Amino acid sequence: MGAPSLARLTASRGRSVLSETGDADEVVDACTGTLRPHALTVRAGGGRLATSLTHVPLRDVSVNLLRYGAEVTVSSGDGVLDDYLLTLPVAGAGRFRYGDLEAVAQRDRGVIIGPHREFEFRFDTAWDQVVVRLDRTRVEAVAAALTGEVGPVHFDLALHEGVVSLDGLLESAVSLVDTAAVEQRPQLLWQLEGLIIETLLLAQPNNRTSTGPDGVGPVSARVRQAVDFMIDRLGEPVTVTEVAQACGMSVRSLQAAFRRELDASPVQWLRAQRLERAHALLASGAPGLSVTDVAYRCGFFHLGEFGAAFRARYGVTPSALLASHR
Repeated sequence: MGAPSLARLTASRGRSVLSETGDADEVVDACTGTLRPHALTVRAGGGRLATSLTHVPLRDVSVNLLRYGAEVTVSSGDGVLDDYLLTLPVAGAGRFRYGDLEAVAQRDRGVIIGPHREFEFRFDTAWDQVVVRLDRTRVEAVAAALTGEVGPVHFDLALHEGVVSLDGLLESAVSLVDTAAVEQRPQLLWQLEGLIIETLLLAQPNNRTSTGPDGVGPVSARVRQAVDFMIDRLGEPVTVTEVAQACGMSVRSLQAAFRRELDASPVQWLRAQRLERAHALLASGAPGLSVTDVAYRCGFFHLGEFGAAFRARYGVTPSALLASHR
């Protein structure tokens, strides 16, 4: 997994908006409609534009593959900004300025900008990127659910290393677009978006969710309630916010309790339980059972992520375990 894997999936599942387009006005119009208002300048001696843009819409999130093919500067334009842009570099290098913050982005070093400050990006010819657009209202709503407070979210510009965990979730969401699973469960993508945004808020330093625990010490009965809630929903994309609300406690208290009593975060504990159930199902060798069925029943919506996690834990692939019990 990672940005290159997500880029390949986006290219195969998305709609081509631009293909090797050299007209700057056409590029600006298309990228403004898909991402946000901006101005575009091709730097002197930086070659000619050959812009490609592929777009995968979810609900309040979209995943986009964007390559300019020339040295360009992208800067603030006219129009209201109502999104956060998460940039995951695939190739090349870019220098990002957001207000008075600056960061260099390259492979495995992404950035995120919000709608609150002016911006300028400078990209080299080799620059290739996955851009995840997140609706501002949805991000702030998820932050409010996490903290109990409303207001804008200001992220650090350079992505923290923990944010790489988003790659698998994003691949899962893109993989599910226009599938039978979404037709049968229309809310699935919306739920996955909530999980993506919540993971981003908890992993990337920001002004809303990066403070320490609130000091409330939930009793073990609350942890048991959280455990039962998650066990009953192993096949669903459950968020930490939903678990905390179901147990009548704050997200910070829930996380602190799990660390103290189970030596794991709620997300880590839930993932381990999903893998345990998947192992049990595969080891049963039940007639007609498939690895895909097991993955979906245990809350894994990206088969590659499921296979890698399963093998890392048990030293065998899901398909090999199933075959050995047939």
